[in-house]
Amino acid sequence: MRERDKLTERAVAAEVISSGFCPLDCDYCYIPKTSDMERMHEEIVERLKTGEWIDQLEELYHDVEYLSFWGTEPLLIMDEVNEQIDELVERFGGLEQVAFSTSMCVDPTPIADLKEKLDEHDVRLQWQLSADGHYTDENRIEGATEKIKSNLMKLGKMLEERGDELRVKWKGTISIDNIEKMAEDSEEIERYMEYYDEIRDEVEEETSGIDFEKARKFPTLVVPGKYTSEDGEIFARYLKRMVEKGYSTTYTPRLKRVMRYKHDLEEKPAMFSCSGGDSNFGIDEGVAHICHRTYYHDREKYIQSIKDQEKYENWDVELFEKGIIDMEVENYMAESGEDLVRFQYILRNFHDHWMLKLDNTKVMLIELAKCGQADEIYLEDKGLRELFALFLHSSHSCPVENLLNTSVIHFMPLSLIRIWSNGAFQELLKTLNDSFAERQDGISVGGS
Repeated sequence: MRERDKLTERAVAAEVISSGFCPLDCDYCYIPKTSDMERMHEEIVERLKTGEWIDQLEELYHDVEYLSFWGTEPLLIMDEVNEQIDELVERFGGLEQVAFSTSMCVDPTPIADLKEKLDEHDVRLQWQLSADGHYTDENRIEGATEKIKSNLMKLGKMLEERGDELRVKWKGTISIDNIEKMAEDSEEIERYMEYYDEIRDEVEEETSGIDFEKARKFPTLVVPGKYTSEDGEIFARYLKRMVEKGYSTTYTPRLKRVMRYKHDLEEKPAMFSCSGGDSNFGIDEGVAHICHRTYYHDREKYIQSIKDQEKYENWDVELFEKGIIDMEVENYMAESGEDLVRFQYILRNFHDHWMLKLDNTKVMLIELAKCGQADEIYLEDKGLRELFALFLHSSHSCPVENLLNTSVIHFMPLSLIRIWSNGAFQELLKTLNDSFAERQDGISVGGS
């Protein structure tokens, strides 16, 4: 096979589409739900059973070190994957880790089986459990919390019987409605945190097979969302409340990282961007995607089933009517040869060249401030604008969301600029500055 028929050797991580059907109905899910999803799921399962997906990985990759399964609920197909681990490891001698995310609302047995199989080959298993604190049933589906607890207990007991254990990693997502509740009532924050502690206590009473020791429980925003400047003010109050209650957020270490390494941007730009379209690609039916975010978009029957719906349940559906999805499929997916070379060349521009996207965000920030949709401080403080832009593009670096919302992979959705530019970024910066000040080492933002 010619070199240009493969991804570059920089690509060492692969995301494999694993399912097309989900037992949940999350309020914020970006995947439009239709009646065609069960049929699509059956097609995906059949292809996984044949092992064709391994052949396709081998055709596109020199080697795979990190493999993850994405879609709707990966546990629905994990039995089929388990049967092919031996073949997978034989083909990819550099495989170090297999990962997936689950709602834990279906039978967890495949997790224990997968860990046992991977242990035979000295390959790590990394998994994360999606739950939104005490908003889980509200955001996802009624009864989700009880399913999570019972399935964690079942998994823990299976692992314990095998003399094994598995560390859990929480992944929480919160909507602006959830954020507003926590911003207005600090007890809501405590209830959110206690949710995970209560699950831990109940599970640990039954089994020692689940390790909760380093399980993080701080949530992330729904992105990109359709945030207003008022939402930004609510988000700022939420961040302030979190600090008042003695909690950090997932965004504090992200800003700290930017502050520490911002001078390395020119020489090491990939440090600040996502891995999608760089070291990591999504793979479906032999087609390379930027990442899992564009799965299903090239499936014609599914797309048509979306357009045929009388009522759209997902805001993202409007993109299918504007032609943005067609543009994405034509230009940001590739199979082999010159098309694959072009695809990677375009994405190198996203990862390696930052001036355009940073300048665009700074200009948009000025315009929003002029029309009252962002804090006026950004009109006056050039250094703050620069730091804001760098933080936003490093913490929310997603070429796909940029593409879907602005039609350009380099340009950040205005929604994300609004949510951060109405007090939230200043709260984050103040928190970090205060922590540095305790060590007599304040943060220098830059020139004004």
